[in-house]
Amino acid sequence: MEWTATNIFLLIFSIGALAFILYDGIVITLWKGHTKLKVRLRSRGKWDGYIFIGLIILLFAMNISRNGPFSTSVLLGILGVLFIYISFFRGSNVVFKEDGLFYALLFFPYSQIERMNLSEDGVLVIETGRRRLMLFAKSTDDLEKMMKILAMYS
Repeated sequence: MEWTATNIFLLIFSIGALAFILYDGIVITLWKGHTKLKVRLRSRGKWDGYIFIGLIILLFAMNISRNGPFSTSVLLGILGVLFIYISFFRGSNVVFKEDGLFYALLFFPYSQIERMNLSEDGVLVIETGRRRLMLFAKSTDDLEKMMKILAMYS
């Protein structure tokens, strides 16, 4: 394997994507105590995934057509597979724990919640001191479950 700047960048990016997948899928579930509720949220913005996968495919095709290094093709293929999983198979979740909730990879203690609003289209808006979390529930049942947990711990 040639250790060019491109390959080092692709390797670091692939390791980062794998770390993201492991953190989101395993670490959040096990960290900060017992999981009380895990709700899958509506997906928004699939176009970002299509664009990014398209760019990786374009780079892969250019590398092959210009007789680029095989190791670069392999790393682009690995990165492509990881981002196909991230973009199309992994959904965004909110994970409720005993002391707070995980959303967008960050932990928000229940004590920091200042205000909650429910919009007409089923979006639960949680305002903390510095952030506004917008939870797009897939169904009214999921929304009711989230409201029950928040009422119990807030």
